[in-house]
Amino acid sequence: MLDAALLHEVIGGHDIYDSTSIDAPVPGVVAAAKMRDIKGMRIGVVRELGGEGYQSGVLQRFNESVEVLRGLGAEIVEVSCPHFEYALPAYYLIAPSECSSNLARFDAMRFGLRVGDDRARSAEEVMNLTREAGFGPEVKRRIILGTYALSSGYYDAYYGSAQKVRTLIINDFNAAFSQVDVLISPTSPTTAFKIGEKADDPLAMYLNDIATIPVNLAGNCAMSLPCGLAPEDGLPVGLQIIAPAMADDRLYRVGGALEAALTEQWGGPIMGQVPALVGGAR
Repeated sequence: MLDAALLHEVIGGHDIYDSTSIDAPVPGVVAAAKMRDIKGMRIGVVRELGGEGYQSGVLQRFNESVEVLRGLGAEIVEVSCPHFEYALPAYYLIAPSECSSNLARFDAMRFGLRVGDDRARSAEEVMNLTREAGFGPEVKRRIILGTYALSSGYYDAYYGSAQKVRTLIINDFNAAFSQVDVLISPTSPTTAFKIGEKADDPLAMYLNDIATIPVNLAGNCAMSLPCGLAPEDGLPVGLQIIAPAMADDRLYRVGGALEAALTEQWGGPIMGQVPALVGGAR
């Protein structure tokens, strides 16, 4: 946790070369990671991110971690975010649309990869060969979905509607953070599946993002840290902590306290010192 905070402090902050970065100071994440005191903090458990469809071992370890946080002096509050159930379809309309728009620049003409330019092929043929070689199956899938969602006659029905759902999800977060300091949930509904196991079933693969997608849509910050091993398969279980934008220090305060308590409970570093993973919005 402390390593992640130290890195965060170095790479965070305003970047004059990045138009999307925020010109504001980085919260005191290192001090927060060292604090390990969450007495009096209000922690919300998101009702919609658990229950049916979640692996029993994942819920078991998550619920145990909730009790650890309670034992450390935090007040645990159940919070409802009713529009989170629409986050998955909204995200997989918005993200492919942005993908389609942003990746259009990779046309083999201006910069980047160029394949098949033997001076005999047309620009269109070179572009087709380059994009075929340069984009993987998932990228191609998203470009096609996004191009369809943004096409004439479908923009308002798909992309426009998804943006409205995004606003509802942001409102859910705002309402929740008026009640609590941070939100928590399992990071994913199941433990890791085998490499390639769901390659032929993209929808099943996308469903594993159901708990993390609302954060990306709303622009909040979040952290995932290990909270033990699922008893049925012995694989790591992740716990997600979510805080409002620019409140990254809350993540480290809760994460640092939980990591220390779980490390002591498990008699050593959890799962061989698996590091915390910290992420903000896209």
